[in-house]
Amino acid sequence: MIDRRHTHTTWTSLLGHQPAVRPCRRRRERPEATADQAAAQLSSEQQRRVDEIQQDLLLARDIQQGLLLEAAPHLVGWELTAISMPARDLGGDLYDFLSLGAGIHGIMIGDVSGKGLPAALRMAVARTVFRHEARRDEAPAWTLAAVNRGVLSEIPQGMVTMLYARLDTLSGEFHLSNAGHTFPLLVNGSVSEIEISGLPLGVDLESDYHEIRTLLAPGDSVVLYTDGVIEAENSAGQIFGYERLEQLISANRQLKPRAMVALLLRELRAWAGTALQSDDVTVVVLRRRQTDLSAELRSIVDDVLEYESATQFWNEELTLLAEATADEWITALPEITRRAQARLGRGLARELHQQLRLALEDYRV
Repeated sequence: MIDRRHTHTTWTSLLGHQPAVRPCRRRRERPEATADQAAAQLSSEQQRRVDEIQQDLLLARDIQQGLLLEAAPHLVGWELTAISMPARDLGGDLYDFLSLGAGIHGIMIGDVSGKGLPAALRMAVARTVFRHEARRDEAPAWTLAAVNRGVLSEIPQGMVTMLYARLDTLSGEFHLSNAGHTFPLLVNGSVSEIEISGLPLGVDLESDYHEIRTLLAPGDSVVLYTDGVIEAENSAGQIFGYERLEQLISANRQLKPRAMVALLLRELRAWAGTALQSDDVTVVVLRRRQTDLSAELRSIVDDVLEYESATQFWNEELTLLAEATADEWITALPEITRRAQARLGRGLARELHQQLRLALEDYRV
């Protein structure tokens, strides 16, 4: 006999049970797919961060180049050219020019320890401190001592080499002090170093600096440079060296500053070949114009044109102007340019016109 209570219980239990439908299982993602997504997200975040850093570096580079690429001033009776090529987006080399009144001009070149952003920040601070102290119009030795104290205060880590000169454009007197920088080169009948030493800035609070004076005669030049020039390496790891620099300048000492700088950069690139630039390169060249107008203008023609072309052009087109005044040269300049273009092409003619006109304005003063 069937117990109905158990039957009821059994059917009730069965009715209360959910149908035997397979539950919808959540698909399990493959571990490698999850890892790929995470990596993609991480890569995207890293790229965004890299882009931000690149933008910051570009902004910093623009600011730095704005500090350095301020055009070299026009000094009546003188020529001045400067260039700086950082090894990275941001460099640690610096140079500066100051007009101090009464024909006195300050010329500075320096090199901050380190590379990249830290060096660039130190460079900006060092230049600011220098400008503040140099405008007090004191002797170079006093100025460097003051800059040294400022650098120690504002840049507790890292040092700066700096060479500072005051030029009297009327007399040609060149007063110079050095804080651990490479010796400048005096180019006259020969090439020689102007030897003056001193501790780099940022080493010793009590550092004293010495000063020497030299007289730059008409036709003389001074070459200031950072150690990136002589330490430039080729693919074999050999450095360019001082001897090679001295020989290059000696063999081309007749060149004017613009051409001298261009030649030096070409030689450095040729020397490096496929090797990457390992250090910042900065060069400043100063030259006193000759007192004789004809000799100065002939040097410009030689500078712009190759020697044989220059000699031929001078002898055939410009000999009659050898005794002319600056005003007479300026009057004849359009015709000179027209003849140069017919013989040499538009590019050289334009360059010759610009260089002659710039020099002639100095001789009209």
